[in-house]
Amino acid sequence: MDKLSESVKDFSDEYLLDQFQNHKDDYTEGALKILGEEVERRNLDINKNIAEKLSNKTSKEQIRLDKDDFNVFDHTFSYTDLLLATAVLRENDVIFFVENPNSDTLPLENQAVKRFSICVHKSSEAKAHEILDEHFVKSDGQYSLKNSDIRERLKSFSFHDLQITENDAKEPLDVAFSDAEIRIITGYARRLLSEVDEIEEKQGRVVFYYDAIEPLIELLEETDEKVITRNELLAILEILQIYCSDPGFPDMIDETISALLGFFYEQQEKKLI
Repeated sequence: MDKLSESVKDFSDEYLLDQFQNHKDDYTEGALKILGEEVERRNLDINKNIAEKLSNKTSKEQIRLDKDDFNVFDHTFSYTDLLLATAVLRENDVIFFVENPNSDTLPLENQAVKRFSICVHKSSEAKAHEILDEHFVKSDGQYSLKNSDIRERLKSFSFHDLQITENDAKEPLDVAFSDAEIRIITGYARRLLSEVDEIEEKQGRVVFYYDAIEPLIELLEETDEKVITRNELLAILEILQIYCSDPGFPDMIDETISALLGFFYEQQEKKLI
């Protein structure tokens, strides 16, 4: 409960109101009291928030878009890069949609080899190019996320804004890590166990998944059949987030970060549908 009292201070106004108004069943009575006190402390107007949402919804419904006003971009995305691209484009209010140019006649084609294109409204083209060029490299007809940028995306990843139920957090997932990935993750995990007080003071943060670190190390190193949950994946993301700016942080783990971020961006996208 003390951790919630501290972490709720970092909630955005919109997320705080959303949790307090729409997700009461996910919280205990004591936790709801903490959320309510924070709403009151910030002097947030609940009725105004509801009115704004209705107004925004009405405005969006009145927009009329013609498919002929959209242009397909020349470069394509992998599935993981697409998830990151759509997230950053939506953050910047770019009007676009995604199409898959691959043939459906290849039944064995999986998400790893599919290439996706985006079609951008002509009013947003210049803005979209500028945003994508900032985050991606264009080569051989493909967009590829810049290695340095994936770490910036990791640094800006907000654990506060994730909307995951308790059942979802504990759901077993089919995830496998290589021996090299396990060595890197558990190495930083052990380091965090010994440095947690220093990290929290230096970075001005609470380590959300601290209690999951020791079980995570045991799971990755000692269990033959690894059943990974979302909570444990988030613990891994947090460990990597804390240390990704360190000198010597291995480049090979950038692919792991990209896959994990892509997974959670996809989860959030599904909740918006």
